[in-house]
Amino acid sequence: MPEHADFQAAERTFEEGRYDEALELYNKFLEKSEPNLFTEMALFKVAKIYRHTGRDEEALSVLTQLTRDFPESVLVPDATLELLDILYANGKYEAVIARGSAFTGTTDPNLARMPFFLMIGDAYESLGAHMDAARFYYRAWNTAIGPQRKAAWPKLESAAGQLNVEEIQRLISELKDREVTGLLLYRLGMAFIMDENYDDAFDVLEMFVNRFPDHPDHQDAADMILSLEERSRFTPFTVGCLLPLSGPYAVFGQRALNGIELALNRTGEMADGIPFHIIVKDSRSDAGVTAEAIEQLDRQKVGTILGPMSAAEAAGKYAQTRGIPIVVFTQREEVPDVGSYVFRNFITPQMQVRSLVTFAAENLGARRFAILYPDEKYGWRYMNLFWDQVVENGGTVNAVEAYDPSGTDFAEPIKKMTGLFYEIPVDLKQQSMPSPLPMTLASMADGYLQDPIAAIDPVERVCGVPLDREALDDLGRRNADRDDRWDPIVDFDAVFIPDAPKKAGLVIPQLAYYDIRDIYLLGTNLWNSKTLLEMSGEYMKNTLIADAFFTESSSEAVQTFVADFKEAFGKVPGVIEALAYDSAMMVFSTMRQTATDSRRELKQALLQMEPFKGVTGPTRFQPNGEVEKALQMLRIEKGRFVQAQPTLSLESDSSDSDTPLLQP
Repeated sequence: MPEHADFQAAERTFEEGRYDEALELYNKFLEKSEPNLFTEMALFKVAKIYRHTGRDEEALSVLTQLTRDFPESVLVPDATLELLDILYANGKYEAVIARGSAFTGTTDPNLARMPFFLMIGDAYESLGAHMDAARFYYRAWNTAIGPQRKAAWPKLESAAGQLNVEEIQRLISELKDREVTGLLLYRLGMAFIMDENYDDAFDVLEMFVNRFPDHPDHQDAADMILSLEERSRFTPFTVGCLLPLSGPYAVFGQRALNGIELALNRTGEMADGIPFHIIVKDSRSDAGVTAEAIEQLDRQKVGTILGPMSAAEAAGKYAQTRGIPIVVFTQREEVPDVGSYVFRNFITPQMQVRSLVTFAAENLGARRFAILYPDEKYGWRYMNLFWDQVVENGGTVNAVEAYDPSGTDFAEPIKKMTGLFYEIPVDLKQQSMPSPLPMTLASMADGYLQDPIAAIDPVERVCGVPLDREALDDLGRRNADRDDRWDPIVDFDAVFIPDAPKKAGLVIPQLAYYDIRDIYLLGTNLWNSKTLLEMSGEYMKNTLIADAFFTESSSEAVQTFVADFKEAFGKVPGVIEALAYDSAMMVFSTMRQTATDSRRELKQALLQMEPFKGVTGPTRFQPNGEVEKALQMLRIEKGRFVQAQPTLSLESDSSDSDTPLLQP
């Protein structure tokens, strides 16, 4: 047939590389030919010629015609692959992915898909979508036969090397092939190292070495494990101290150092005679100085670092990078989440409100609460934490009012809190008020007589005008006979006032002035102050606070600590000295028990430590390094703070359980 002769002539011309002549002959054939196999072949060759001569758009048009008009043709896979190649060469990566995925998802399952998966993977890689690229490179490798696998594997390795930790972990869960798992485990270990997560890197590489002894990267992984082990070594029984010993917080840094030095002295007196050594650095409350100090302590091979107090978050990051366990003294919320080597041993707002609400509910029967707080960052934080804790414990918050932190008159928020600010409807006035408190905090102690001391009046403190007690008592008697005396609606059992002693000392008497009396007063550890007792002591008979340290505790350990501290430094220790002392004793004890020279093992030992019975109460660390501490509950008796009950205990079970942190 003549048209067949035209086709054969076109084929010969094409093979000889005379593309212009071949194109003319193919087109002449297509004009005369009925649709058949030769037509499909001619269209494919025309597209090839267009491609060879740089006419990509025309090539795409012809290939599209071929795949559309001859969907059952044996040339469709080759034509589609050629089409994808043109799209890829022209930077149309999304089109490659869309058309390639559509084709591989609808064609014969026996079709060799390897080159299509490879092309789609290349498109994803060009878009920076390394995770999707790795998936398609794996599919290409998994469907390849014989030598074709060698083309896919390097691409899979390259894409896997671009993935982050989370992406590699996801791929490991998706791809169950042993050979690929080996590749991904090795890459995961390297990714952990890039993230400076040396603990997880060690664990993953150790798993890789044990499971894949014949892997090409086995020796490299084994060498890296040795390097990580060496990096974690420290000089036994050597501890770094990083504290603000100069600058605005020097007084607090020195107090903490005194506590640590006493712990070192006590440790040196123990029977085993292990010579502990501390290396002290001044942080100057500066992040840059802190970073340099941690680098020096790392070179000096300390096992752990105690401190700092300020710049604690930055210190945690630097210590985490070097794999040094660090115990910081700060309330900053985000610090424990910096990394697995960062611990906190300090009293926190969350710890206080949990203790207060739990104790008030379980021991005092308080279920209804009010919050009267300063309208500033400190007050907002405590207000939200307290409210959340009340709800968590099944109670209710019936009143929440803020006051000006710079003011001295708190009438408006107090009236709003108790229904005195607005006119009360008659029907509400006729409702009965709740009965007085079922018990006082003082009545919890046997033999206690309610005999509060005479306090310095807050009006005298503010105005400088002394008011004698007889005049005040007379004023109270005259107010009791008035028709317009206060008649507050007190629908709460306790009020929480998170403020400093001088400000709380002004607020508390004004509560009494507006006849808000038969309630519990809850405060922060800042209330553990003589200033507050002097200002408002007689109005605070039902006060409860939570603190980490109480110098007059009945605990023998506390009494010994206070006596030793006074002998060594000539003064009574406070909460900072006590927390620093306990932190040092915990570290010294853990070092002695483990006898390890590995920071990694020391960190694990601190996390697994049984509750440490220190002078600030039973203490242990949660899995994220956050402290878990049983606080001292304090009330007021005869003008001074006393323990509301013996030191509380931590639950024996994990803190992850639903049981409360503290046992009554």
